[in-house]
Amino acid sequence: MKTLFVHSARFVRTPEGDVFSTGQFPYRRWMRYLKHFDELTVICRISDCAEVPARWDLSSGPCVAFSGTPDDHGKPLMQLRNGPKLQIIRREMLDCDAVIVRQSDLGWLAAREAERRGIPWAVEVVGDAWDAYWNYGTLLGKLYAPVAWWNSRRWIRQAEFAIYVTREYLQKQYPCRGFSYGVSDVEIKPVSPSVLEQRIMRWRAGQPGLSKTLTIGLIGSLSNRYKGLHVALRALRRLASQGMPLRLHVLGDGKLNDWRQEAKCLGVADLLHLDGCLPSGEPVMQWLDGLGIYIQPSFQEGLPRGLIEAMSRGLPALGSTCGGIPELLPKECLHRPGDDKTLAVQLARMVRDHSWRIQQAQRNFSEAKNYYADRVEAKRDEFWHQFVAHVKKRKQSL
Repeated sequence: MKTLFVHSARFVRTPEGDVFSTGQFPYRRWMRYLKHFDELTVICRISDCAEVPARWDLSSGPCVAFSGTPDDHGKPLMQLRNGPKLQIIRREMLDCDAVIVRQSDLGWLAAREAERRGIPWAVEVVGDAWDAYWNYGTLLGKLYAPVAWWNSRRWIRQAEFAIYVTREYLQKQYPCRGFSYGVSDVEIKPVSPSVLEQRIMRWRAGQPGLSKTLTIGLIGSLSNRYKGLHVALRALRRLASQGMPLRLHVLGDGKLNDWRQEAKCLGVADLLHLDGCLPSGEPVMQWLDGLGIYIQPSFQEGLPRGLIEAMSRGLPALGSTCGGIPELLPKECLHRPGDDKTLAVQLARMVRDHSWRIQQAQRNFSEAKNYYADRVEAKRDEFWHQFVAHVKKRKQSL
């Protein structure tokens, strides 16, 4: 059974024909589909490169083929040209049995064509389209936000099968009339209880308070302002003026010099540490283990992987109310997107209230167990089992 996976994600192809992704789609990611389908053809944006960028993952492998549209990232006029993209989609649909659409403009083109041809399709709903474009940081993004919102609402509602990364939030924003499941896109390895126990032992031994520095952490791309680093910096400025001993470490790539300059303008340049990128897995876990608290002051999210990983390491956490974050954290640990004043108050409490910090660490460690790979995988497999049964039934009726 041949299936198409369609998404506007960006990939690069080497002269040898190997395809790499930024980390979101390593080859192992495709195994969640190949468990149910024989072949997978990925339709995406691909550009050629002579040298693979650092930290990109190999995405190509057995039973996975790639059919690339031009990489039109940052080229608004080129993005409006759907003709070449439709030609590729129509060509690949000539002999496919099903289509998996990941929420994106390229995905909606494929959904429309699948509907026209009567090919079964399912949609993966991974984020709030309005928030993504409205908070992108450009006037063009704000102008396109209602278009993106309308397209997402239209096609997700029309889908016969939809899998959401949240339990409730995205389902309310983008309802589906067909069969739907809420299953996190994030899956993590089980973590030994000793990780939490050792963290609490260190805290109790040191009794960190105003005389100790609390290390805050944040993971996310610094190419735009989605992750709310500017909010964190403003909160840091508030606390620094009170003599609060804090420092902020950020893991992610992007416009690092721009953020250093912004921190300098706010007077907190010496408190900001941009740690670049680390390979996924154990290096990131070790980085998280060196923190005292994790924050996610985002303006756009589905269900943030960094937050779930931090929780699994027994870290107390604070986050905004955007996307699926309220499904992960209690109300007293949330603030409105952009509300640096509330974030500062919550951070100050984390420094001063030792017992509350331990309580949140224990609570988060327990909550993160819901995202262990075996639990998430079982739920996801049930969804794709239902979709495969639907595809086979449709084929038999033809």
